[in-house]
Amino acid sequence: MKECQRIASNWTNEFWIPESPIGYSYPLVNTCPPINASVAAYPYCELGTSPTYTIKATNADDVAAGIKFAKEENVRLVIKNTGHDISQRSQGYGSLSIWIKHIKDGLQFHEKFHYSEGSCPSNWTGSAITIGGGYVWKDAYDLASKHRHVVVGGGDPTVGCIGGFLQGAGHGSLSHEFGLATDQVLEYKVVLASGETTTANACQNTDLFTALRGGGGGTYGVVISATVKTYPTRPTLYHDLTVAGLGHNTSAVLEATARMASKYPAIVDEGFAGTAALTRKYGPWVYSAPFIKFLANDSVEAINHAKDIMYREVINDLLPGNGTDYLVSSKWSIHPSWDAWYASTHHTSAGNSQPLMASRFFNKESLSGKEQELFDLLQILTTEVGAGVHTASSTVLLNIVAGGKVLNDVPYTSVNPAWREAYLLLQEIDMWPANAGSEEIQKVKRELTKRKLGAMKNLAPGTGTYVNEADPYDPDWKKDWFGDRYDQLLSIKKKYDPEDMFWCWRCVGNDGWEEVTGGALFGPLCQAM
Repeated sequence: MKECQRIASNWTNEFWIPESPIGYSYPLVNTCPPINASVAAYPYCELGTSPTYTIKATNADDVAAGIKFAKEENVRLVIKNTGHDISQRSQGYGSLSIWIKHIKDGLQFHEKFHYSEGSCPSNWTGSAITIGGGYVWKDAYDLASKHRHVVVGGGDPTVGCIGGFLQGAGHGSLSHEFGLATDQVLEYKVVLASGETTTANACQNTDLFTALRGGGGGTYGVVISATVKTYPTRPTLYHDLTVAGLGHNTSAVLEATARMASKYPAIVDEGFAGTAALTRKYGPWVYSAPFIKFLANDSVEAINHAKDIMYREVINDLLPGNGTDYLVSSKWSIHPSWDAWYASTHHTSAGNSQPLMASRFFNKESLSGKEQELFDLLQILTTEVGAGVHTASSTVLLNIVAGGKVLNDVPYTSVNPAWREAYLLLQEIDMWPANAGSEEIQKVKRELTKRKLGAMKNLAPGTGTYVNEADPYDPDWKKDWFGDRYDQLLSIKKKYDPEDMFWCWRCVGNDGWEEVTGGALFGPLCQAM
């Protein structure tokens, strides 16, 4: 009984979940939830999309042995670190999982970076961190902080560093200032489908290096180490804005959000970054925007200039409705370093088994002066239509994590080119009801893909989205996720993995295989006809 209570109390704990080889923050199906098994509605308990067997890898040899076994026995192979992947690419029915979380070769801070084999000239003369194995961003942040430095990572401290996040692009509150997380990678250590461990950098295996810097994880090889740039920490200006509806005017906060979003280009160009959220958990709509500016210095002049931009573009526009349609809270604070700000404001997010996400990049042209169009879009994203379509909850995230250095094209990267024009990554997150059946889940999925994602595409045509936070059922996924890079990435995939040892849902090389589900949510992997 005590063990059951322990599992139930930790079921959505983001630090506890990855400690299990079949722990997933976003499982496709919850086949054995920790509820009273005596109730009539208790589901039939099975593994579902969790792997049948797992190799708890502790070094490159373990990884190579797992690949060799899967090849010889014709077993489906998946790669897992923390299981923090909303597209379920580290899951697989009937599969063998290579679990890299327990490869712990250490975190090493380099005051001055030198390539591991010394034969590659580098124009990077700054510091770096080598992340050897299954560490999470909290580990990297803590080490960087000890050396008064920062590293470009994710908002959630429990996300794995060297897996899909880093290989798929990676964004966070510092990406505006320094570029995408994958832009920071100086070198990878990779176990290939052949079992060989190799180095990929700007001088060796440059095509593989390019693919692993933005082309998505889980399909070219198993990354077991990455070395990334770090930067001296600096003072950080924090602005916490909340706009809460008063209830009698349900659209007032949506209208205000649309006006603010149309002004995002100005505050992004000023250097503000962060993720705003539009939620309706307790009745009225609430817009919350915890944005930061990584200051060049903490001079009064620099701080006042940043505040003036925020007041002029956003806050002053909200004041006429304050106290009538909504309540506005605007708070400023200055932290001596980025890590001091992060430690005081960031916490883990709970895992959930019913999430669906759709997202889209918005450039300047699709935001500036588009107040009415953005309001119409928000109305679509926050309402449900269609018989039998009901979500447990919906959240709209407005990520201003681009602009700035993200706009700079970087050599040896393969991220979606739309990143280089993006000012906003808009995300819709829907969750189906906990008691939903397969048919109802499919209806929620179709509603999200066809109506909500379709509306985003109409307002931001020709852009695309971030591969790690995309709708896995987007019919245009190749173009929307990879832009014009897919064919190049596929040729690199075939070079390093000619037998398709590495396959995951909607990854490069997805075409040759398919899951035969028979109308269910999961099934075996077979060659496509």
